[in-house]
Amino acid sequence: MRKVFVSYSRNNLDVITQLVEDLQAIGVNIWHDQTLTGGQRWWDNILSNIRDCDVFIFALSPESWESEACRSELAYVVQLGKPILPVLVSDGINLNLLSAPLNEIQVTDYRLRDKGAAFSLIKALNATPLAASLPDPLPTQPPVPVSYLGTLKERIDSSTTLGAQEQSLLFLELEDAIEEGRSPVEIRELLLSLKRRDDLLAKVAIRVDAALKELEEKKAPAKAPAKKPRFEVQPTVAAPPRDGVSSAAVKRPGLNDFAPATNLCPECHIQVQAAWQFCQGCGHPLKANLPVSPSANDPLKKIPGSTSRRYMCTPDDAPQLVYDLKAWLDSQGFDTQQVNADDESLLLQIKKRGGWRDFVGMATSLNILFHQSDDMLTVEIGAGKWVDKAAVGTVSLFILWPLAITAGMGAWEQMKMPDKIFDFVGSRLACR
Repeated sequence: MRKVFVSYSRNNLDVITQLVEDLQAIGVNIWHDQTLTGGQRWWDNILSNIRDCDVFIFALSPESWESEACRSELAYVVQLGKPILPVLVSDGINLNLLSAPLNEIQVTDYRLRDKGAAFSLIKALNATPLAASLPDPLPTQPPVPVSYLGTLKERIDSSTTLGAQEQSLLFLELEDAIEEGRSPVEIRELLLSLKRRDDLLAKVAIRVDAALKELEEKKAPAKAPAKKPRFEVQPTVAAPPRDGVSSAAVKRPGLNDFAPATNLCPECHIQVQAAWQFCQGCGHPLKANLPVSPSANDPLKKIPGSTSRRYMCTPDDAPQLVYDLKAWLDSQGFDTQQVNADDESLLLQIKKRGGWRDFVGMATSLNILFHQSDDMLTVEIGAGKWVDKAAVGTVSLFILWPLAITAGMGAWEQMKMPDKIFDFVGSRLACR
């Protein structure tokens, strides 16, 4: 069976996936680029598969016709003398205005994607002539095309630390790509790559998840609107006066007597649905994802002079949360060490990299204590002395009291580190 190469735009990925499945069902050896990347190695691999193919399918659409990569592939295959099979996969193409070589070849219509379209495709493929031997010497390879999304991916996957400005700029460019109608599959992959970065700021992570949520909702089929209103005021019938009381004195139900049918975001006050975890307008966490205020039944604090908050967090999510927090602190210039406590709590200590600041005669760190109880995670933050991890091994919680340095907490509060850490934890949990 001959080997087939498919040149296409990722904006048409859905129809290309079905086209590939139709051909593979009859045993066709088919290759199409499935990686979202760029660079010389990526391009060399594509050109190598073009040289190895017996038939070159050009998936014709407005997007592929305007694609620099697709046009370069087409020009290269013409120089190689490979058989070309143009297949129309989308509306918006005027076949009478096609330039060479496609205006010289019969175009196969695959837009309906039904059995008739599949049969026409297979018939056209079988009718293509055999491929001639490769020319010697080979033609000059076309240069690597500049890929807009490929460039974005290289920036997102960069090993260097991304600052707040660069992260925000990347997200804005991805938003622009969504508005321009670029492939939702590719945009989703790029958003997920950005979300996996260890140095991702909490406020950017919220916006990334809001964008992912929006993409998922666009992908899902629209639900039919409800025929009945969400609440309904029943008409009242005036009752005859009783015991001298006129009907005017009888209170009739009004709109204010009914509970509102929709919820509003507490931050931007737009309408939100009950199932949403965060606002799609501003990214503000909603409902159960907000930190839970401590109740009177909470256990006593384990670190004197500390502040604590509670979050909805499963035991399975807690280790990843701690890992993300450590990575973020590292990107902010802090050293961290993780110590297990004897009550199954976890102590994370941080100090500013490049030297210790002395308070009240001792070097001060910031203690972050994580305590899990069912699906509730308590995070407690206070100042304290840096623990010699090698010497103590597991920390007994009672030694945190003499190690605590409440006077040193002021410097950390001036840096707003406790608030920043609480915000990071809350935002990460809201995003999961």
